[in-house]
Formats: sequence, structure tokens, C-alpha cells
Amino acid sequence: MSLLDRAHDSMVETFPNLPWKFRLTYAGKSRVFGNGKERTSIEFHDAAPLRHLAWYDIPGFLDYYVQGKADIGGDMYGFVGMRMHVAKQDDWTVDFLRKIKFLGTSVFPSSIRQKLKSVSSHYDLPNEFSLSYLDKRTKAYSCAMWKDPENINFPPDEPLEDAQHHKFHSAATALDLQPTDKFIDVGCGYGYMVNLAETEFGVKDAEGITLSKNQVEEGFSKSMRLAHYYELPAEGQYDKIYTCGMVSHLDRSEIYRYYKHIYGMLKSGGKFWMHGIVPPAISGSVTNYTTISGTFSQKYVFPDHYQFPVHEHIKVMEEVGFRIKDVHFKYGHYAKTLRHWYKRYVDTLPQTRPLITPTIERAWHLFLTYGSVVDGPWSIIKQILATKD
Repeated sequence: MSLLDRAHDSMVETFPNLPWKFRLTYAGKSRVFGNGKERTSIEFHDAAPLRHLAWYDIPGFLDYYVQGKADIGGDMYGFVGMRMHVAKQDDWTVDFLRKIKFLGTSVFPSSIRQKLKSVSSHYDLPNEFSLSYLDKRTKAYSCAMWKDPENINFPPDEPLEDAQHHKFHSAATALDLQPTDKFIDVGCGYGYMVNLAETEFGVKDAEGITLSKNQVEEGFSKSMRLAHYYELPAEGQYDKIYTCGMVSHLDRSEIYRYYKHIYGMLKSGGKFWMHGIVPPAISGSVTNYTTISGTFSQKYVFPDHYQFPVHEHIKVMEEVGFRIKDVHFKYGHYAKTLRHWYKRYVDTLPQTRPLITPTIERAWHLFLTYGSVVDGPWSIIKQILATKD
């Protein structure tokens, strides 16, 4: 049996009920699997990536894909969407060697220096590249909040700019920001929330911290600085604390330390708002240390990150002393946001390609589409309002 035939058979076994056709091509020969209309293809330029597919090793194939030894053609969503049609859940987990690679971050929190390096590796890519696919109004690198998250059609029903602004404004309202508040945005991105607090809510003492030099230099507010949250004293100095998306950059072992420190920074009677992407509680051992898409993201996109089910957040928050006041479950918003980012990414790629490496270009094709097809439906936006009594 040829290597191409073996790869075909392994894909049929892994995705037995794929509702569209998928073509594999190597050395002028093709094999097709799936049903319905042909949607996506892989052309192999080398036997190595084909060999990995033949032996059920999708992570190994993805490594060769980002190296340019195979091309994914047609609809990229057709490739990443196969994840939703695996024969069994274990088909989307990785082997023991890949799991153990990330074991350290599940036991020992990263140092501040290591976290700075990890975050900077993503957020300090050329600004022109990152901003090319973010919205122009807020430059938010986090999930927007849409009026109709289920409508993913183009032309869009609502501008990304408006959906991002709504996310910040609704959180500021929930926090009841007042001019006399001492306010901080932990992981502030380009600082739109800090600017909103200062300009629309009249907050006189607002600040934002980030680990990205680019974001400080290109931010909306002069009240931003480069700092790790653990460098701030936990002396009960803030009336209101906001964080959006930052919790996904915590290590598996860091969650308790993080919430305890944030609790210490908050004044008695103060309010804390957390917005984060979390998996459902039923995901069990399927995490971004064990899944194909998760470990790919760890390696090529977001090193040292993790997503915790909401019950873990609430348990730890209550253990350190927070009183939970409100919890919101938001479905579909992340998937829709990523679809908008991916369209802008593709549209502007001819201009931004010289700013990045071929590996980053290919990794971002998968990052932005895997997130909208795989993480979007499975992960949920959770927003938690808590107080310190």
C-alpha cells in the first residue's frame, strides 16, 4: 500500500462521517475522502508530512505545514472543521511526549521574566501586522460582544468596532465607574478601557498594565505602563479592577496566586470584573495541554496559556475571599469575533506579509480559524462580577 493510500485510510478512520469531500495530493496522484461537495485539499511537497498523516499524527503534520512542506487549499474552515467530526474524542488528543512537554507549566508558575517573554512573543509582533486584523476603534485583542453572535455572515450585520466598544462600555457600567475611583485594567491591551474610564466615565485615577511594549507605545492612554500584576503591591489600593482575556495567559498552576493577588489589590467594598474564554466543565481532561489545537497554539501562538472551566474560577475566587455577585455565560461571541479577524487578516495579508515570517503566516491561518470553528462553539465567554466585602 502506498503512503498516500495509508494517509487516506487513516483520515477515513479518524473522520468517518465528514460531510464534505477532502482531497489529498502527492506526486501527481490524489485520493479523496468524505461525502458531498469537495471543499478542502492538502498538497504534499514532501513525504514527511504525508507520513505523519498516514500514522494518525495530525500534530506532526501541522509542524510540517507551518514549515511549508504541505499546502492547505480551498476553504481553510473545511480543514479545521474536521475536528467536529472526529470518530471519538481521543482522536483530538496528542501523544504522551507532547503532553509531557507542557507538564512543567501545569505544576510550576512561570517567572515574571518567562511570562514577559511568552506574552511579548505574540503581542510584540509588528504593530502594523497585529492592527491589520483588529478593529480600528478599540484595537481590542479580545472577544467582542455582539448583538447577534449567531449571525456569522458577510457582509456583517454589525461592525466589529461597535461590538468591541459595547464589550468595554457594558463592563464599565457593571463596575459602576465613578470619577473618584482608583481604577486599573490588568492586561489592558492597547488601553481602550483605560481611555474609556478617563474620557466617558470621568475617572481621574485610572491606569492599565500590560506586558507588551508595543501596546504601551501605541496605546490609547498615557496612563499605561509595562508591568506584571505580581509587581504591583497587594495593599488594597484600588476601588475597581477590570481584566479582559488576561486570564487565558495564566499557567495551569497560577490561578490561585493570581486571584489572591488581585483580591489583595482591591479595597474593601471594591468591585472586580473578569471577562475570559473558558471551556465547558464537561471537557474533563481535554485541555490546551492535551488537544491538537491547544498544543499547536501553545507552540506557535500563545506560549504558557491555559483556559479554566468557570467552576475553577469561582472556587478559587471564593477561596481567596471574593463574593460572586453575577456570572454571565455568552455563547458564539468568540467564534464570530475570530471570523471577522480572519477575514481582515486574509484581506490585508498582501500588505502585511513582508512584516512576518512564513511560519507565522501559516500559523495564523490555523490560529484564527481553529479558534472560530473549534474553540468558538466549545469555549464560552464567562463574565464574573465580584466584590470584596
